[in-house]
Amino acid sequence: MIYFLRRLHVSRFTCRCLQAHAILLFLIATTPLFGDVYRIKKGDTLLISVIGQPEYTHSAQVREDGRISYFGGDLDVARRTVETVNQQIREFLVSESLVRNPVVMVSPVLQENGVFVGGAVKLPGRYPISPETDIGLYRAIALAGGMAENADHQVVQLIRTDVPDTVETYDLSPTHPYRYIRVNVNDLVFVMPLSVVEVQGQVQTPGKFFIRNQISIEEALARAGGPTQEADLTALVKVEMNGNLSEFNRSEQFWRSTPKVGASPSLSNGDVLFVPNVFKVEPIYVTGYVRTPGAQRVRGPLSLSQAVALGGGFEASANREEVLIHHRDGTTVEVPFRPDPADSATQQVLLYPGDILEVQKKFQVNWSLVSTLGYIIIGGISLIVSLTK
Repeated sequence: MIYFLRRLHVSRFTCRCLQAHAILLFLIATTPLFGDVYRIKKGDTLLISVIGQPEYTHSAQVREDGRISYFGGDLDVARRTVETVNQQIREFLVSESLVRNPVVMVSPVLQENGVFVGGAVKLPGRYPISPETDIGLYRAIALAGGMAENADHQVVQLIRTDVPDTVETYDLSPTHPYRYIRVNVNDLVFVMPLSVVEVQGQVQTPGKFFIRNQISIEEALARAGGPTQEADLTALVKVEMNGNLSEFNRSEQFWRSTPKVGASPSLSNGDVLFVPNVFKVEPIYVTGYVRTPGAQRVRGPLSLSQAVALGGGFEASANREEVLIHHRDGTTVEVPFRPDPADSATQQVLLYPGDILEVQKKFQVNWSLVSTLGYIIIGGISLIVSLTK
């Protein structure tokens, strides 16, 4: 009887061991399974652990471009499984001669506490912080990659979750004295972007310029280095974001402030100032599937709708969704065609003298070819069935 009880005790102990091993084997076996089910997405925080190498254990957040920064590497991990990212980290450590035979474990970390950083920053998004972390406004912006090129350093807004109706505004310009501003969990940091205007045509340095609020025509010409010798200041063209065009005259000595009747014209966000050539009228070419393709001689920029109208309108087989623009510098861009720019929140696409607008043919299904292929397939299937019988 005693021998039987000892055998029974051993059997129960053995059973428990087998159960523990079974659970362990189940966890090991299901880890790759769950790793293949979940796919990394933007905004996730990944805990990267290297067994036996604690110095390479790191927490990284997936940026808006789907990448993470890990010891000098910029790895694309979005839409990939955990197991794939594991292998990716292993290969990176070996290729960089950091760890010879690494054992890597990557796991997404659920972060409920974070700070939101948006506006004119390089990597806007949500960044996890601990409720006990003492983080300042400068550090929160640094988590988002710092301020972007169009950032207004003088207007940085902080909206606190406990006082959502109050917006705190701070000046973080380099010339302003440093001040520590604490940022709490789930606060919103927003860097106000500057306005953008563009000066094109016969100026010394054409291009886009960042401004605050608005700028006068004289200031815009000065920011562009002034007009060239071929500039026609009597027929300046202003193109607003909604596509409205206006023409006005300015003295050659534009930098001098002279009394003027009425308000002086100014440029606001999204506006374009075009300075034409006084000696020649350059063409804009409209080609492709329009009724009357050819050169259209104009003195200023045109919207896509205006260029297509000068080309006689679309043909029946024209692609009315997207068009090609070949710039005079050799670059080509494909842009959507919007006949009514007022309904669009984006800036109006313009054609400048020397540009080429190409209207392509829309995709059409060749039903005769489809029917022919259908007859061939059906005939082949019938032949196979007959030979099988």
